[in-house]
Amino acid sequence: MQANNIKFSYGISSIEKLIEQGYVFVDKTKYIELLEKEDSYSIFLRPRRMGKSLFVSMLEHYYDINKKHLFEKVFSNLYIGKNPTPRASSYMVLSFDFSAIDTQTEEAAFRFFLKRIQSDMKSFMKSYNLFESEEIEIILDAGSPGDLMSSFFRSLKTWRDKTGDNRPIFIVIDEYDHFTNEILIRDLSEFKRSVSEDGYIRKFYEAIKTATKNSFVDRFFITGVSPITLDGLTSGFNIGKYLTGSEIFQDMMGFSEEETRNLLNLVLEDKSREQQIMSDLKFWYNGYRFNLDVEHTIYNSDMVLYFFDNFKFKQKYPKQMLDPNIMPDYSKLKKLFNVANYQANIEVLEEILQNGYLINDLIYQFSFDQDFDRTAFVNLLFYLGNLTLDGADEYDTPRFVIPNYVIKELYWKYFANVLQKEAKLEYESNNVMICLRKMVAGDIGPMFELIEKLLQNLSNRDFQRFDEKYIKAILLAYVHQSRYYYARSEREVTNDGYIDIELLQHPANHGNIQQYVIELKYLKKSEENLLESTMQSAKTQLKSYLENDIQLKTLQKLKAIAVVTVKDKIHWEIVNG
Repeated sequence: MQANNIKFSYGISSIEKLIEQGYVFVDKTKYIELLEKEDSYSIFLRPRRMGKSLFVSMLEHYYDINKKHLFEKVFSNLYIGKNPTPRASSYMVLSFDFSAIDTQTEEAAFRFFLKRIQSDMKSFMKSYNLFESEEIEIILDAGSPGDLMSSFFRSLKTWRDKTGDNRPIFIVIDEYDHFTNEILIRDLSEFKRSVSEDGYIRKFYEAIKTATKNSFVDRFFITGVSPITLDGLTSGFNIGKYLTGSEIFQDMMGFSEEETRNLLNLVLEDKSREQQIMSDLKFWYNGYRFNLDVEHTIYNSDMVLYFFDNFKFKQKYPKQMLDPNIMPDYSKLKKLFNVANYQANIEVLEEILQNGYLINDLIYQFSFDQDFDRTAFVNLLFYLGNLTLDGADEYDTPRFVIPNYVIKELYWKYFANVLQKEAKLEYESNNVMICLRKMVAGDIGPMFELIEKLLQNLSNRDFQRFDEKYIKAILLAYVHQSRYYYARSEREVTNDGYIDIELLQHPANHGNIQQYVIELKYLKKSEENLLESTMQSAKTQLKSYLENDIQLKTLQKLKAIAVVTVKDKIHWEIVNG
């Protein structure tokens, strides 16, 4: 089949549509068999765009007794179709999707959550011919989600006693915390109220918990992003088994290296490019790990499918390596840093951007008896997919890193916003783009002038924490505002130290732009007499990199720039070119 005719399931969350219309499907059905060997009540968390909704659709079609006639069509060529379990097509499947609930106000969140429960319950009762119309209306007329669920299960008991219909229920909840995370970001106090002892969300889950005890609900599978909502419910819903960090289920959502390579080879015409493209895909979209004992990382499936869906036509990288569907995550990231303690959260941001990692405890349960502190914030970033695990320090404390370049770009864009806000230069975005275009043409001077302007607008107190890392952070924050460059920072050069910054042509940019390698030094105002010797040291380092590093030798249109900043004044010299 020609590459143009390959259909990637980018944005498709219905397995029936995917199979029926001939989309490429990475078969994850073996995990159905594995899940059945686990606890009956499973909770599996992954960052957004890792294939959760498609996996939920797979479960619905596999277990739903009403979809038994579709089983052969959907599953015949998949692992589970060839190895079905006894539970296949034997459940009434009650599905909830909490991904599109208005949370602008506390009243709106309650009202829309109730409407979603009413809608899904109405569809469920009618689909399986449960109850007369009058009784359905009485159930749906309940004033709260918890009362509605309790009313339903009371009626179900009567129905079973009367009809002998004991078909078990499988509850599937997709994006269980999508709207509660938005509440958390907007108002921590409101979030706590909603999941507290008398909260409407807690009451909803308490009704499900009671139904499991009474044998109405035989199994459930819940997906979402973070455990924080279920942790807030405490004893109100403590029956689920978290499978998120299980080694067995590391690859259940997202793509492995092998799966990604197989997808690439479906569309790649020039096989000599395979290794380079895989290297780029790993840099941009890979990096997620959810268990310290797992050695390999996984790819964000949505990002990978976005890439291949664009690549297949002209065998070129998409103009935007960042999936446009990721862009709303930027606004959410901005709001996320306002949870609880903005200043403490910004310090976490600065630490991860400047050092490249964070050392912090990994928590599996959030405690609402304590303040929402640094550890809670770091772990929230982890569960949301903005950080991932990367080993541990000598004391076995987990090390968190940014998973890939796509997420790193979001961080840098936000950090530029923070810097400009601190310096009261919020409206410099247009000037940043002008300076970047001049850099592309070979003139880096205006960018340094722009950074000087920012430095001169900061207070003396800000300079107490300054060093070359902070100057580097400012430059990188500005560079990430466009798709001209991708940046490498602190790359190790054999026996020669670490290169401060490399600004390399963005793979989505098909022009021939000026590239840069930059060595940075910083001096306090009292050390200004060391300017000449410090500049010479920076130039010597750059010359050594240029002479000895193979990667730099292969780059076209490369300028090496030595930079010494004295408090808020930038001095720079071109070493080559």
